[in-house]
Amino acid sequence: MNIDFRRYREQKGISQESVASRLGISVEQLKNHEQFPAKVPMGMAVKWLQILGVDIATAMSEEIPPLQGIEPDNPYAELYRRLSLLNQYIDDTPFVDWLESPTDLPKPNDLKEQVKQYYQKPNVVLTGAFDSGKSYLANTLLGKKILPTGYQPATRVITIVCHVESRPEWFDGNVGIIDEKFWVDENGKLNFDFLYLEDRERCQKHFLQFGSFDLLEKYGVHQYDDSDDDSNDNGHTAIVYVDAPLLKACNLIDLPGYSDKQDEVSKDVEKANSATKIANVLLYASPAKGHINGQDMERLRNLLRLLPTPENECKDFPTLGNFFIVATHADPSIPDDELPKILNKASARLYKELNETAIEFRRKLTKQNITKEDVQKRFFTFWSERPDRCQSLFDDLTQLLCQTLPKTVICRIDREINAVKYDNEQKYADSIEQYETTVTKIEEYRKELEKAEKNEPERQREMRQKRSKVSKLINDLEKDTRKSFQTYATKKIDVEFIEQMIRQRYNQKKEAQEYAPGYLVDLLQSHVENRISVNSEKLKVEIDAFLEKYPVPKLPNKDGTVVSIPFDTKGAFLGGIAGLGAYGALAAWAAGLGNLGSYILVAKFVSLLSALGISIGGGTATVISFVAAIGGPIVLGIGLAAGLASLMWNLFGEAWQKRLAKEIHQHFKKQGVVEKFLGGIDQYWQDTATGFEKGADAVEAKCKQSLEHLREITSPETQSKERIEKLLVNLEKLRVFFADIPWDTQGKCL
Repeated sequence: MNIDFRRYREQKGISQESVASRLGISVEQLKNHEQFPAKVPMGMAVKWLQILGVDIATAMSEEIPPLQGIEPDNPYAELYRRLSLLNQYIDDTPFVDWLESPTDLPKPNDLKEQVKQYYQKPNVVLTGAFDSGKSYLANTLLGKKILPTGYQPATRVITIVCHVESRPEWFDGNVGIIDEKFWVDENGKLNFDFLYLEDRERCQKHFLQFGSFDLLEKYGVHQYDDSDDDSNDNGHTAIVYVDAPLLKACNLIDLPGYSDKQDEVSKDVEKANSATKIANVLLYASPAKGHINGQDMERLRNLLRLLPTPENECKDFPTLGNFFIVATHADPSIPDDELPKILNKASARLYKELNETAIEFRRKLTKQNITKEDVQKRFFTFWSERPDRCQSLFDDLTQLLCQTLPKTVICRIDREINAVKYDNEQKYADSIEQYETTVTKIEEYRKELEKAEKNEPERQREMRQKRSKVSKLINDLEKDTRKSFQTYATKKIDVEFIEQMIRQRYNQKKEAQEYAPGYLVDLLQSHVENRISVNSEKLKVEIDAFLEKYPVPKLPNKDGTVVSIPFDTKGAFLGGIAGLGAYGALAAWAAGLGNLGSYILVAKFVSLLSALGISIGGGTATVISFVAAIGGPIVLGIGLAAGLASLMWNLFGEAWQKRLAKEIHQHFKKQGVVEKFLGGIDQYWQDTATGFEKGADAVEAKCKQSLEHLREITSPETQSKERIEKLLVNLEKLRVFFADIPWDTQGKCL
């Protein structure tokens, strides 16, 4: 029976406590039953209706038709078929037993590893404050009750729900609970790489327990009784495999809720912050009553900066099409004509607060205009017992998952595989030509090699100087960023500026109290982003010069032409920094490599750029999200608006705008906002410095390897010529391998 018990109770004006007492259940159980009326036992339903004085026949005639879960068909079936054929092609390629060359040209196995990434479905992430109904929304999307729900902060782990077909054969059950170390990569950083889930040894090492859906109740939710001994605190993530149509098109990820309490950031919030960067589609849940408060606004500022930009990949992708703000708990107590007003007011507030900052950042990143109307279209209501209050959300999400997003994903994969195909064919052709020339001129090269070896100490001295110059520039740019921010922050956190800002933007005390602190933080963040963007471009020029003029050992012919067995300095640099997990300004440098071509096979780096919202084929990004670059939002302890929630207003004396400005000024000082931003700036440039040293080390190592290679192939021993001839045979095999990759573009990309 799917009866709207809550509506009948509210119509009668009876409290939840009264009904729960007469039914002999707890208030929490009653709340849960009102959320899930279809799960109420028949006997209890009959008694409940008697308490409410509702005729059972009337209730059954008004029974709510259950809302079906989203069914986007299987939009990636054809893509997976093509990928399977590509894998078969790779497996059928005759094995090349060796290919020793300082160029480190891509091999078939590199492509096979990249193809694994292409099987990964997009991630739909649900986030929001606790008690905002995220898990209930997730269950409705799935079409079945899988995730625990409740009116208390329930979810305590990151819950990743995947289709049962992707469950490894050795996975025992439907649910696995893993510890946080499962996601830690070789550099000690959290890396939510879903390919880890296919690593049996890694899973067996870090999975705490396998089992049925009951594990979600044991490990996945908070307990609020005296017996809770926190014995399950090691649980970080729940992996859940379900047979649900929705999961043919995506993975569904339910994050722990944010808390508005004035205390240090909880473990739940840390988990939520760490995982938001894996979202391809974001659903932000906020109750319809009090929709999008100051705390919501603070989070949305950062989430919008972290969200990828499919608009850069496919011209048909709707503006902000992967961004959903859902007014949950849109129950019948809210009149039909009030819901549009709630959404319109909330979207207008969001546009007003973020237009100059996070939305403007998005405009620069996508090179698209974003209007107030575009933002308004991204607001939806949700109440599962009333299909008219969630049909728009379901229709839009179905369209996205069934058509719009798959088209974008396929466009990207088409472009990347074709870039791998054509760029690597050309690379191999160039290498073949270089080695063939070497074979015919080998006697002349032996003499010239001696000159190159004698010049080696001078070459190394020159490169140390050039490296030192770039390192000094990084240090100078860090100082400039800090100085620029400190000057800007001093002006913006000044009491007079804050007062003037409040007078210009807010007419009501409550509105100013709730939104002004977050707006001020957003101004500071936008200034940092703009400054590091400018400085990152300065560094990009120097890194390009450093790599382009790298003194690779060369052997000039008598006719004056220069021949060598060069290595790809940019490729060597990328290989040196791939997998670091944090890149700072080097992300802006990599974004300027165009479509990256063969560098796409440096999979970890391409994944990072995607996480930063940079489309590899979308051209150079002019702005890098500071939030994404440092791995997540700067944590300011408690929410700034929450910190001012208890502020009392004097009836006499100073104007409320002046009083609030002073309170915000003091609150920012107490929270150490400037110092935390400076810490983020230092981290950004330290990541840049570390990455540059790693990359430069890799380039130098390849340079020395190139010199050694020249020494070997110009040796007077007969084996040298034979070695080159064998190398040429293998190079030709691999050139043909990449040239014949069976892949044709299916969709039109930008």
